[in-house]
Amino acid sequence: MTEERVSSLSSSSLIDQIKYEHGKRESSGKSAAAFLSRRRVRSTVQEWARMLLLTAATLGLYLWRGGESLLLLLTAGVIVMSGGLLLHLCGPRRVAVLRTITPARPSAGDTVTVKVQISFVSKIPLPWIVVADYWSEGSHQELLFPGFRRSFTYSYELKSVPRGIHQLYGCGVTWGDLPGLFTGGCQPGGKESFKVLPKALYLAGSLPDNRAMPGDRMLPGRGKQGSAEAADIRDYAPGDPLSRIHWKNSARKGTLQSRVPEREAGQMTCIVLANCPEDYEVPYGALVPRGQRGSVMPAFERAVSAAMGLMLSAERSSSYLQLFSGGWPEGMARHEGLGQIPGRVQDLLTEISPSGSQSLTRLLEDASRGWIPGMTVSVITGRLEEDSARTLARFLVQGIKVELYYVWDQPSPAGGAADDPVRSSTGTKEAREGFPEPVESYPADNYSPGSGGKQRTSGTIAGSLMRLGARIHCLNDVSPAQVYKGAEYYGYPGQPTSH
Repeated sequence: MTEERVSSLSSSSLIDQIKYEHGKRESSGKSAAAFLSRRRVRSTVQEWARMLLLTAATLGLYLWRGGESLLLLLTAGVIVMSGGLLLHLCGPRRVAVLRTITPARPSAGDTVTVKVQISFVSKIPLPWIVVADYWSEGSHQELLFPGFRRSFTYSYELKSVPRGIHQLYGCGVTWGDLPGLFTGGCQPGGKESFKVLPKALYLAGSLPDNRAMPGDRMLPGRGKQGSAEAADIRDYAPGDPLSRIHWKNSARKGTLQSRVPEREAGQMTCIVLANCPEDYEVPYGALVPRGQRGSVMPAFERAVSAAMGLMLSAERSSSYLQLFSGGWPEGMARHEGLGQIPGRVQDLLTEISPSGSQSLTRLLEDASRGWIPGMTVSVITGRLEEDSARTLARFLVQGIKVELYYVWDQPSPAGGAADDPVRSSTGTKEAREGFPEPVESYPADNYSPGSGGKQRTSGTIAGSLMRLGARIHCLNDVSPAQVYKGAEYYGYPGQPTSH
């Protein structure tokens, strides 16, 4: 076994060419192996043309001037050409390359180990051989010194692999003589690929386990009525009908208390993942310098990681889970069920991209057709927009528990009451009081000097929704360098924020 080598993913013009040829395979019937084969033919022609020209020039000089030095050069040229001919006629045949990839289902940011076993048949000893793997995100080359050996095993690592499907676009095996003047090669077949799942981002204090709202407590059932309703008591929330108010308990505590039937307090979670490109456009004030962009996790990757963490948390808590995202028939969940998350759903999050055509507002309207008061809805997006905020405010006053995960905040609407349905006279009193009057104008990125790069929530859309009862989580501080430390949590309204 050869010494193990480590290679990081890197890009090159050759990889881009191979990917381009691979992309044309379905339309033209040609694969990336054909591209590598053409390169090998051109290289062989150039090698022989160069050596024949050099030998012919040496022969001409020898016939013209003579001399032992030219004779020695001519003899060496003939010997080298004979070795090249022998290499092409008796070189390696039946080259087989077998790869084993571990772990089988890695997560984004993990290190993938590729174990390679290569074997071949050759009638002559080989001074050296190079095995090159061209993956979708980079390449690796391994230099071996076979001699009389005919099989090798080695391994290499692909570090910090990103989410998605990684394919082996091509493999090239090259061998040659000792001075490297004549080489041969082949392209062993192989269609290895592996999927990299999104890194599960577990958000502190935000596991979708049907947590109780502040002030919630279980009320023991009494007789048939208690067993039928299995009621629990919680603080009154905007939108609760008068028929649900528990007057006796309200009088005892001095604050309005609501009774929630078991069917509404059941463990049910809905995740809405926005994947429209407009939702992930970076605000001007949040642009990262070009030299630092490679070290910053894209906003959509943070959103997908958050969705993965919420789904796994719902799986552990045995919650009934729904997943909505764009690019699917309207009103239909991409996943709906209880228990273990199917592999196809994990593959969905592996392949999803910000290419949906539905806005977050439209996506929320489609997903809300089956929502009932008391259930938890987790909304994940990049930018907070005014239209989607109004929709979320309407759900909040209807008794839906909203958890909002975002990357960039924006100032709350500053228009007049007539222009804002949430604050207009047509809405409910709670909704009209939900959005505070803006006290000042903030820049597009909502960063304040001296805040350590964290976004402020006062006078913003996130702060307004938090006042209505939404739980707010900012994904802006999540980055691979911090090993997914978790999102900044702003908490419930009325609670101190943690910055």
